[in-house]
Amino acid sequence: MSEDVTYATLMFQDSVSAGNNQDRNNLRKRGYPAPSSIRCQAALGLLTLCLMLLIGLVTLGIMFLQMSSEINSDSDKLTQLQKITHQQQDNLSQRLSEYRNFPMEEEFLKSQISKLIIHTSDHKCNPCPKTWKWYQTGCYYFAINEEKTWPNSRKNCMDKNSTLVKTDSLEEKDFLRSQPLPEFPFFWLGLSWDPSGRSWLWEDSSRPSPSLFSANEYAQINESKGCAYFQNGNIYISRCSAEISWICEKTAALVKIEDLD
Repeated sequence: MSEDVTYATLMFQDSVSAGNNQDRNNLRKRGYPAPSSIRCQAALGLLTLCLMLLIGLVTLGIMFLQMSSEINSDSDKLTQLQKITHQQQDNLSQRLSEYRNFPMEEEFLKSQISKLIIHTSDHKCNPCPKTWKWYQTGCYYFAINEEKTWPNSRKNCMDKNSTLVKTDSLEEKDFLRSQPLPEFPFFWLGLSWDPSGRSWLWEDSSRPSPSLFSANEYAQINESKGCAYFQNGNIYISRCSAEISWICEKTAALVKIEDLD
């Protein structure tokens, strides 16, 4: 009896073992991979993903370095351009400053030329007509041997395309006084009393500046009416119908540089 039980048990175990083997064979036939194969595939996938991430990081690093290098290069170029711009601005400011000084230098040269030529009336670049005196920017005509009333003297100057003289500065008064004139010279000036405006006016309708006259001269002008005349460097007032000499004035012609040879 016990032998029968043992035999039956062995037969059952063999049957179960055969069944398990049969199930494994069926799984293999159906295409299900083994557990170890799945783990290998998962590890390979993770490795591939890590490699791709590493390649991406390296690529990003290279791109960052390239961009940093380009930014530094552009920054250097910008700094250089700023330096060049500042230099050009400095040069422009210097040239503008020099350009502003040109009128002063031109006036200085003109004054030097005037000083050299004013004593050589026969020089071909003299900008004044013959018998006229040149001083700075004006030409002066001294009617020494003629005598007329103030209105007629004014008309004579107009016929010469000029006006009765206007003393704009103390230097001009000194110039008039320094001329070789007769012993008792009396010359009409372009200054007269304007009844309508009740004031003294020059020929160009401007009022006389107090700084150009002595206290006595200015007091006489304010207290008198008539026409002004010049004598020995001073200004006096007389009736306009008196007949004396006169001085005409007009702007000097331009001196051409090519004529200075």
